[in-house]
Amino acid sequence: MSKTNAAATLLACVILAAATLRALAFWAADPMLAYANNYDQIRALRTFGLQPRDAKQELYAATPGQPWRYFVQADKRHAPTYPSSDLLFKSIQYGTMAAFAHGDGSMDIKVGTAPQLIAWLLGVWLIFRRLTPRPMAALGYAGWMLLVADPINLLFLNTWYAEFSTFAVATLFVGIAWLWLFDRVSLRSALIWGTTSLIFISLSRSQYMFLLPAVALLTGLALALSRPHRGLLAAAPGKLALLALICLLPTLVYKTASEQVRTATSANRIDTVFGALLPASKDQDKMLERLGLPSGCLQFSGRNWYDTPTEQYQTHCPKVMTLSLGKIAKALVGDPTPLVTIIGNIASHHRGFLQNQLGHIEGSVHARIDTSGKMHHQSLDRLLGYLSASATHLLLWFSILSPALAALAAWALRQRRWAFVFLLNGLLFNYALFSSILGDGYFDLARHAMLCFSFGALFFALLATFIASGARKTS
Repeated sequence: MSKTNAAATLLACVILAAATLRALAFWAADPMLAYANNYDQIRALRTFGLQPRDAKQELYAATPGQPWRYFVQADKRHAPTYPSSDLLFKSIQYGTMAAFAHGDGSMDIKVGTAPQLIAWLLGVWLIFRRLTPRPMAALGYAGWMLLVADPINLLFLNTWYAEFSTFAVATLFVGIAWLWLFDRVSLRSALIWGTTSLIFISLSRSQYMFLLPAVALLTGLALALSRPHRGLLAAAPGKLALLALICLLPTLVYKTASEQVRTATSANRIDTVFGALLPASKDQDKMLERLGLPSGCLQFSGRNWYDTPTEQYQTHCPKVMTLSLGKIAKALVGDPTPLVTIIGNIASHHRGFLQNQLGHIEGSVHARIDTSGKMHHQSLDRLLGYLSASATHLLLWFSILSPALAALAAWALRQRRWAFVFLLNGLLFNYALFSSILGDGYFDLARHAMLCFSFGALFFALLATFIASGARKTS
């Protein structure tokens, strides 16, 4: 190994060690750093019958002011009301907490999240170890991990939210793609482990249910365009049929889900159509026509699920409650300009990813880590906050379009694997962004689109690695 390669490998190890230490520091912080118990956390607490030990609120009430470290068994366990692959992680979390409960019955959430943290870091380091023979690859992956080991993601660790497990599996999925990009794992292994990761992500919440088929379609097209793999596709119709069924699994799960999921879907449609889509349309009557909604629905433009009684929607615009994503997508194909307006509105009013409406620090009501004054609490989100609306607007469009342009450049340089990975990166970012917008409008956008931060940072890590490696042929 040359001195340059040895130095790059050593630097990569140092960078990944720094990311690991930051994650461990966040987990171990006292007072605890985490998002307060609200929204989806309440649903998880009900599943396991838990209540914050020191909270004075009634059972399963929201406590947005501060996170709670200790919980007690205050109720019987209930059947999950919302299907999610994250329940596997939460079951392990609950079981570990119960196994190490204190004498008074209180359970420490940090003890419960330790197995998840250890498993994630172990997976990251195993991927990194396989990358070390390719120093630029190892350096790029380590650099990306340091960027995403940020409070934007880490504040979800010691909570009952599903976001951290989704983020953790997403980093492993990216690691698998990185291994294949640098020929450190076979295509077969990459497809198996990548599909497994995407199944988990697609089943973590209804927002991601179309991610697996979207990535499968991109991969299938790439294989079909590759001469060595065309015969493989033609010779395996049974495997393709099985893969198609697997791709449909997340959609089937959420389409046949509980009443609570259907209620959540109705709320999402109302927030999307009336909160975002109609106000962004120049001709709102025409947009209603494209959506197949009656003109009487126009009275709700600018409203959302939370500021108008549900009965009013059911009486005057019942069709919006069951409006399909397909119809929304078809309407936007007919007139995509509302999306351009929505992107501009996001740049003007929704900059940043931290959930500042929730408390971040145990024992302090509505305290935020970005105002704590401690250097290791600081987030890249603070830098994003310094950007003007116009700069944020440019950054958003850059993140939306640049992966496709980079893929074209890589294809022109005959770097087929790089072209595919850039396209995959673009798909991941755009899916995270537009599934958030079309999933619930502007409501809680920072949380719904949290993976945009990681996938946006991924493009810069990929581009830097592509340039630094001299675009060596990897296919």
